[in-house]
Amino acid sequence: MKELTKAEEQIMQVIWKLKECLIKEIVEDLPEPKPAYNTVGTFLKILETKGFVERKKLGNVLIYTASVAKRDYGKKNITNLLSKYFNGSSENLLSFMMEEKELSVSQVENLLKKLKKND
Repeated sequence: MKELTKAEEQIMQVIWKLKECLIKEIVEDLPEPKPAYNTVGTFLKILETKGFVERKKLGNVLIYTASVAKRDYGKKNITNLLSKYFNGSSENLLSFMMEEKELSVSQVENLLKKLKKND
């Protein structure tokens, strides 16, 4: 699975959210400043080439859907993050997040409860 650029990922977030959508709907859902309709269309062609989206024609309209699940792409990114920056260790990541005050003690306790449930 290839990586997405920031702009491609923004478009994918919209597609994942809407499930099926037209270019017009993607443009409407993107933050300001909104890209041009043609720009989004170009990105969709790139995403289709990369295998992230599929399109089907319904009359004169193209409908876009995701070919890659958001969860699968997220899992790949987390695995890459762990590998590149934390020696493949989730523990190192959690430790870093606690040091940076991104993760509170109560959040860690909730994670521990979830882990215990899964054992």
